[in-house]
Amino acid sequence: MWIIQTEHRREGGGTVTIELESEDGKFDVNVRWDGCTEIHVYLITEESRELEDIFHTCDLNGFIEKLQSFRFCL
Repeated sequence: MWIIQTEHRREGGGTVTIELESEDGKFDVNVRWDGCTEIHVYLITEESRELEDIFHTCDLNGFIEKLQSFRFCL
């Protein structure tokens, strides 16, 4: 499940960007109005939450399909 952290809106109405965070804190995502997405992956330890990686894509469906195809390589 995702928690909405912030929703940036235009003055005249309409969403520009939504910032989401996963319930476990391992991911946060910025989704723009044009569909471009930035995904932040975190390593969570007892002491801290450290940024591990960032993925940026404007083709989220294609990115997901590519990731799913890795399963067939194992």
